[in-house]
Amino acid sequence: MKRCAVFALLLSVTGLGAVEINPWEFASDNALIGAAVRIDSTRQISDDLVAGGAFVEVAAPVPGNATLGGAHVRLLSDVAGNLMAAGAAVEISGEIKGKADVIGASLQLDGTFTDSLEAVGAVIFLRGHVKGPVMLSGAEIFIEYGAIIEDTLRYSAGRLHIAEGAVLKSGAREFVPEPKEKPEVEKKLPRRTFGRWLIGTIIGFLFFAGAGLFISLVLPRHFKNVTGRLMVNPGLSALTGGIALLGLPLVLFIVILSFASIVGIGAGLFVSAFYLIGIIFSIVYAGTAMGRWLLSAARKGKEPHIIISMLLGTFIALVLFRIPYVGWVFRIAAFVFGFGALLVCLWLEIKPRTEKS
Repeated sequence: MKRCAVFALLLSVTGLGAVEINPWEFASDNALIGAAVRIDSTRQISDDLVAGGAFVEVAAPVPGNATLGGAHVRLLSDVAGNLMAAGAAVEISGEIKGKADVIGASLQLDGTFTDSLEAVGAVIFLRGHVKGPVMLSGAEIFIEYGAIIEDTLRYSAGRLHIAEGAVLKSGAREFVPEPKEKPEVEKKLPRRTFGRWLIGTIIGFLFFAGAGLFISLVLPRHFKNVTGRLMVNPGLSALTGGIALLGLPLVLFIVILSFASIVGIGAGLFVSAFYLIGIIFSIVYAGTAMGRWLLSAARKGKEPHIIISMLLGTFIALVLFRIPYVGWVFRIAAFVFGFGALLVCLWLEIKPRTEKS
C-alpha cells in the first residue's frame, strides 16, 4: 500500500508539464518536483533521492534509496540502495544494488540488478543483468539478447518472448498465485439460556392465546364442540389426526398438481389454507381440552369457563413444546389430537345436512 501511495503521488505531478515552472523552485534537499527534473552527473546527492515530474532524468549516483515518478523516467546512474520507479515509460540502465520495484506502461530494464527485481508493466523489455530473483508481470515480456538472469525467472504474462542470446541460468517458471483459503469460521449455536427460553415461551403463548380468544369469541359453539369431542372421544380424534398427518405428503402432491391448472388453483388454495389453519388452531383445541379437563377435575366435575380453560391449557402446551429435545413430540401430539377432533366435528356437522338434503 505504501508503494502504491508513493507512486500515485509521484504520477500526480505529471500535470505540471502544462505549466512553465522552474523545477528547482520546488527543490528541497534531495526531494525534487517539477515539470522537468534533470540531475546531471556533476550534481552530488548526499542521501536518498525523491524526484517527480513530467520528465525525470537522473545521471548522478545515488548513495541511498531512489524514488522516481513521472510520465517519462530515465535512470542512467547507480543506486546504492533500493529503487522505486513508476511512470508511463521507465528506462533503467544503471546498477541497482538494493531491491528494485518498477511499475509502468513500457519498461526498459538495461541495468544491473544486484539484489532482486520486481517489475509490472504492459510491455517489459529486459536486456540487463539480474543477479537475484526476478518477478515480471505484464501483457508482453521480452527477454532480449544479452540479458543474463542468474536466479529463477518467475513471470506472469500474456506472452513471454525469450531471445536466443538470453541467458537464464536457473530457468523460467510461470507464477500462478495460490487461491487464498478462507479460514473456516466455526458456527457457534446460540446458547440456550433460561431468559431466551422464557421470552420464546411468552411470545408463543401470546400468539396462540390470541388465536384462541378469536375463535372462542367468534365461534364459541364450534370451539366448545371440538374441545368437548376431544375430551369425550380422544381415541377417534387421535386416529383421524394420525391419518391426516400420514396423508400430508399426498395432500401436498395433490395441491402442487392442482396449481398446474387454473381450475385447480382455487381448490389448492383452499386445502392449503385449511391445513395451515388446522395446524395453528389444533394447538389451541388440544390445549383448551387439556385445560377444561384439569379445571373440571379440580372443581369436581363443574364446567369451567372456556376462556380460562383455553389460557391455562395453551400455556401448559407451550411450556411442553419448549422442552429441549422432546418438545417436538408434544407438538406432534397436539396436532394429531387437535386436528383430528376438528375433522371429526366437521364430519359430524356436515353428515346430518347431507342426509337431510
